Amino acid sequence: MLVRLTDFAMRRLDKSLVTGRILLYLVGTVSILAVAFAAIMRVVDRHDYPTFGLALWWAAQTVTTVGYGDVTPTETFGRLIASALMVIGFASLSLLSGITASALIARRRAAQPDPDLKRLERRLDEIERLIRER
Repeated sequence: MLVRLTDFAMRRLDKSLVTGRILLYLVGTVSILAVAFAAIMRVVDRHDYPTFGLALWWAAQTVTTVGYGDVTPTETFGRLIASALMVIGFASLSLLSGITASALIARRRAAQPDPDLKRLERRLDEIERLIRER
């Protein structure tokens, strides 16, 4: 069951990369994680986060790595949760940067065919022609 779920997730990821929908999935996932972490922080540290809105504000700052510092956890478990959310936010931003760079490079390559590739194709065509003549 887990293997099927992993295969399904990988197929969806591959498809989203090809269609360009990865950004939508990434933003949705990070948003859901921010809301989930806000709910967890509201339960774990009621003293520092008396409202869900304040917890959500903290989660949005933390996941985007802005971190104004106006709202910070003081409980040990809250700080562990904050650390996990910081890592998720940093990884998401890194992934987004990599995807953007990759897309820009792919567009540039598509616009300018590689001259070495054309030369290689001509040589292969010549080799195939010579093989057929023998």
